[in-house]
Amino acid sequence: MLLLDPVLWLFVLSVGLLVVGVLGVVVATRRARQSERMGVPGVTPDVGSDFARIHELQTQVKQLGDEYDRLAAERDELEAVLARLAVLLEQVDRAAAGAPTSRAAR
Repeated sequence: MLLLDPVLWLFVLSVGLLVVGVLGVVVATRRARQSERMGVPGVTPDVGSDFARIHELQTQVKQLGDEYDRLAAERDELEAVLARLAVLLEQVDRAAAGAPTSRAAR
């Protein structure tokens, strides 16, 4: 009569579900680890696209380096122009300080 007890069957069923749940977690964890080692499932690693991206980035770095050189040369040129203007302004100030103004001469 012990086999017909519903509490016993519920206990057996709950233990069985617990075991199946634990086994499911173990199997899913193993599969996840295997897929991590092999790469993402469904996505094959494309070495060619990686090399193409590296080449693209190297080309961009070269272009940025050329642009930097151009801007540095332009900056140096503008600094030279500003230095020349500063010299000319000093000459004008000295000339204006040494020469009397037209109103003062009257």
